[in-house]
Amino acid sequence: MSNIQLKFEAWMEDVNKEDSHTLRLFEKIINTLFSLIKWAGIPFVFYLLFELARW
Repeated sequence: MSNIQLKFEAWMEDVNKEDSHTLRLFEKIINTLFSLIKWAGIPFVFYLLFELARW
């Protein structure tokens, strides 16, 4: 149990740093999700506009 507690405390210290590994990981994940939504969403919007114009 103390091993988990030590890892949790180390993780909390990492999160509280200005340039932590955890925050960089979350930043990478969010940027990837944004790019995915952007590049999948733009063609979908064009498709919807095309279908609306055809209707």
